[in-house]
Amino acid sequence: MIRKFFSFLVVSSIVMVNAAWSQPRDLRLGFQTAEVNVLLSYATQNGLFLDEGLNVTLVPFPAGPAMLPALASREIDMGWMGEFPSVTGYANGIELEVLMMERLDLTNIRLVANPARGIETMQDLKGKRVAASVGSSSHYHLLQALDQAGLSQSDITLVNLSPANMPAAYSAGQIDAAFTWEPNIGAIEKEGGKVLATTRSLGMITGGVWVGQKALYTDRRETLLAFMRAWNQAQTDYAENPEKVRAAEANRLGMSAAEFDALVARQSVIHPTLEQQLTADFMGEPGKELDSRLMRHLQGIGDFLVAQERIEALPSDWLGLFNTAPIVEVLGR
Repeated sequence: MIRKFFSFLVVSSIVMVNAAWSQPRDLRLGFQTAEVNVLLSYATQNGLFLDEGLNVTLVPFPAGPAMLPALASREIDMGWMGEFPSVTGYANGIELEVLMMERLDLTNIRLVANPARGIETMQDLKGKRVAASVGSSSHYHLLQALDQAGLSQSDITLVNLSPANMPAAYSAGQIDAAFTWEPNIGAIEKEGGKVLATTRSLGMITGGVWVGQKALYTDRRETLLAFMRAWNQAQTDYAENPEKVRAAEANRLGMSAAEFDALVARQSVIHPTLEQQLTADFMGEPGKELDSRLMRHLQGIGDFLVAQERIEALPSDWLGLFNTAPIVEVLGR
């Protein structure tokens, strides 16, 4: 009788352990509702996260900076945002780390001017009203563009606007040019605006990065690795069948396939693979992250944010901003 009872306990314990192991792990992901989320929408709507045992909750935000308090208070586990909020949050002491570059946008951010105002070249911007979002990547781009043209911010009238307000201001003749990103810059182009500069023409880089709580990898390693595996599968599927993968996000935005394809083409988007993340063009090889192009880019943003008094000081430990270990594990290196 005792032997049968003991056997029952052993079998019951095994069943309970297996049942617990099969339960999906919860993961709360922040995303930007007004941004383009091709891989995230596809992975969510097609069960890629569930296939890896993840119960993903998508938490919407209007923009990347709004995610920082949520990360600090642990209301979300991960989120993808622009480079500016990731540097801002890290410099301000939020326990976050960059896990990979979500995408690289070569022409998503563009400077578009009104030819009717006599603007055909960068030099023609002198004395004109140019819109940008102060302290953001559009402002950073504008300063770089002016410098390359031999101008400075004092040579123009800088109009501080959110991206959503720029098309209306352009239509009303309240601004002569705007530097911002899709979909709002595309709306300005449709009104006859002329492109004067892009991220690529300025020799810059921009895009989005996935950031996570530092405790995620140390305390919930398998959850993070499962996310990485699902993301890797989404990238593989995108390479094999881009039309199918884009359909999910086109549906979310209420756009036709042709309209959405045109938007993506205007962005010149690159989604770096996990293998590419570990090269000098992105996060760098393990141990060489400080020499990577992405790190130098983020450090340049840090200098800009200090100059604009958006942060008080640069991070004391830039290396702590990157964590390539999860990618290394998933790739089996």
